[in-house]
Amino acid sequence: MSYDVVALIDGRPSYQDVLAGMMAAGPDWLVREVSDGAVLQLCDPDGVPLASLEAPILIQVPGEVERLLGPELAGTQTPVWWMEVRAKPQDGAPALADRYAEKLVERLGGRVWKPAPPPFDPPTPQTPAAETSAAPHGAGGQNA
Repeated sequence: MSYDVVALIDGRPSYQDVLAGMMAAGPDWLVREVSDGAVLQLCDPDGVPLASLEAPILIQVPGEVERLLGPELAGTQTPVWWMEVRAKPQDGAPALADRYAEKLVERLGGRVWKPAPPPFDPPTPQTPAAETSAAPHGAGGQNA
């Protein structure tokens, strides 16, 4: 599962804005273009992708951002540019994605949407095998 961050920015990002975001994410990453340039990947020195930077999309429909990301974004003014960053959840990639999105918002205005932390799902206690394998006498309707 990826870590997704969305920069909702007030102005159309230029190449300089994208480069500034990539530098804020970290100057040591390699850049790879995929999907005919619609996606840029930031990769570690071995070429392993850490984050994918998607091309900006102009959202013009009022209420669309709220519909897609949730009620906490009610009232987001349109038009707004949507720039999504998908990062792998390990190796510092989420922090890299956050720095990129925050730099775009710092330069152009807007806000960053981050996913809520996953809910805590505690493990269930294990039942000893002897208890689960032995059915009570008379179970299954044989003596009923």
